Amino acid sequence: QPRAMSSPMRLKVAVGLKQELIEIEAHPDTTWENATRLACALAGGLDPAIHRLLYRGRQPSLSDTMSGLGVKPTAKLMLLETEVSKRERAQAAQALQMEEMRQARAKDFSEKNRMEMEIEKNRIEIDGDGDDATDASPADPVETSEKLLKDRTAFVDELERELFRLERNVQEAMDDGAGASIPSVKPFLVFANRAEKAILALDQVLTHGDEGLRLKRKALVTRMQGMLLRGDEAKGYLL
Repeated sequence: QPRAMSSPMRLKVAVGLKQELIEIEAHPDTTWENATRLACALAGGLDPAIHRLLYRGRQPSLSDTMSGLGVKPTAKLMLLETEVSKRERAQAAQALQMEEMRQARAKDFSEKNRMEMEIEKNRIEIDGDGDDATDASPADPVETSEKLLKDRTAFVDELERELFRLERNVQEAMDDGAGASIPSVKPFLVFANRAEKAILALDQVLTHGDEGLRLKRKALVTRMQGMLLRGDEAKGYLL
């Protein structure tokens, strides 16, 4: 004879840090995976792959059932985004913001450079370039930019050595435990300021259409963005 289906429970779920409440229906044999999927769907179509459904402050196994966990109708669950997802989303947003700032600076610099070239062109047209002009050949702009990029790379290397030292100080303080003195966040703020100025300096290196130069400059900017993220992560342990 078929087993009678038990009445579903209506469970309250607090969603996110704002603790907005939704309700889900669950049977005793409902698995935690299905409950998580249902909660994500009712919370506005959230991705269950990057959200955790918590019961008593922890995430049960996805194969656990409501009855196996002893969940009662009075239980209050929480649906939160995973820490990994939040960190990745924050890093992606920061990287996007930095890229937008870089493009804005590059556009501004390009416009200023265009105006300077126009002024120089007008000067040559007025002054002329006859026999009395200098015999010195103009420097190859690509070679000039390569030298400039080499200097910028040396500065980035110096900044990375500084970052290694700051990270090591934080790690040593964490290893020493409660009795250790907490490093100041001020060196991290100084480092971030120098790093942002370094990115601005990289934006000012013109590539003159040279693909190799463009890729080298892009790689350095990406490297600097990664260093800024590392600095923020290490600083976070001090707050």
